[in-house]
Amino acid sequence: MKTILKFTTVIALLFVTATTVAKDPKLRVINKTDDKALVFEWDTQEEDTYIQIVDENGNIIYSEDVSNTKVYTKKFDLKNLEEGDYLLEAENALKKITYTINVDDKVGVARRKENAKPVFRKVDNMVYLNLLNLEGKKVEIKVVDSDNRMVFKETLENETLVEKAFNFKNAFAGNYTVIVRDSASVHYEDIVVN
Repeated sequence: MKTILKFTTVIALLFVTATTVAKDPKLRVINKTDDKALVFEWDTQEEDTYIQIVDENGNIIYSEDVSNTKVYTKKFDLKNLEEGDYLLEAENALKKITYTINVDDKVGVARRKENAKPVFRKVDNMVYLNLLNLEGKKVEIKVVDSDNRMVFKETLENETLVEKAFNFKNAFAGNYTVIVRDSASVHYEDIVVN
């Protein structure tokens, strides 16, 4: 029985890994003599995704909301852009991926950065938090009430997987906010206790 359970667990892990690998976005650079372009492809799996290109000054020069499509593919013609660095950002509920694109006499991808977002799940006045923190950087978790009083605070370091469960079953009625601060950004989740 234990062997069957272990085998099933290994198969499930392989399936999840294969599925995750299949969803990684692809970015191809086209550097022909007259054509400076990028082709971006993302397996969106029907999640709402936001795509944008930002210049060095923080100006958004292209943006698009993508939903209700399994695979997003777009060719970006960059031949009319001024020389410099640009950011191609793709963001959904689970992660944000940023490519640093260098445009001069040809186009190049200088860097790719991926930041996981926390996943919150609410069930019967319980809030479950999961955050993939592969670099093991510092993560600060706080819970504050509607008067901004600290109800909970914890700082974690060197944790690659952050998992927390918050029990609001015996909490006073009101509004609460879970705040998760990692090395890249701050995320908020509101909870109403009746």
